[in-house]
Amino acid sequence: MIPLGTPVPPSPEASAALEAEFARRDIALIAGRRVSALDPQRSVAILDDGAELPFDLFLGVPRHRAPEVVIASGMTEDGYVQVDPATLETRFPGVYAVGDVATAGVPKAGVFAEGAARIVAQTLIAKLRGGEGPGPHLGRGTCYIEFGQGRVGSVDIDFLSGPSRTGSFNAPSVAMVAEKEHFGSSRRARWFGGGD
Repeated sequence: MIPLGTPVPPSPEASAALEAEFARRDIALIAGRRVSALDPQRSVAILDDGAELPFDLFLGVPRHRAPEVVIASGMTEDGYVQVDPATLETRFPGVYAVGDVATAGVPKAGVFAEGAARIVAQTLIAKLRGGEGPGPHLGRGTCYIEFGQGRVGSVDIDFLSGPSRTGSFNAPSVAMVAEKEHFGSSRRARWFGGGD
């Protein structure tokens, strides 16, 4: 895992907006390092360079990895299922992987898993029906960012379609709150029924 130097590497504008909000709230951003251990008895986070940071409440995201059942299957290398980023197919013909278990070249976020799953589903349907398959997985998605005070911003990220990663920042606004809510409610309705 490579520590990030900025909050949103594909979008300098989004990173600058977040850094400005951190500074406005007197929040220190420590970039380029990661938490390597916690000492809960002392309430200290230990960084990868050995520095220690005290905390009152630690909120963190554990490192993504494939579940034990997937690792036990023999499909993983270094804890992940290797896939072709364009098709999501594994080294096993006709077997695909998406989401946190896959090395698809995109972050481990639901919006990217959703896009990958759409490509796999379209590929399987085309194989069954004999039609034209989809184009390659492009690693595109929109990530919403809460800015507080009833404002939400977003970043439209493209990881795989060009020569480099890009991210277009949409400044925080009250109008974006409704867009984010629709994004969430439409998926809940599609996946679990009812609602939107």
